Amino acid sequence: MKLNDNLNRILKERNINVHQLSRGAGVNHENLYKILKEKNKNPGIYTVKKIADYLGVTVDELLK
Repeated sequence: MKLNDNLNRILKERNINVHQLSRGAGVNHENLYKILKEKNKNPGIYTVKKIADYLGVTVDELLK
């Protein structure tokens, strides 16, 4: 699976929208949309770590 697939799945399971994730994780919502639409395939470890921390998952879980 890809980052965008895992992230979409987790957001759907937890009923979290992009704006909630953006505010909670401190990541620009435009950057999140690019990740979700697979336009940004290499978002950087700090961004992925912020997202993982907010969602309570490991970076590995997002990237597998």
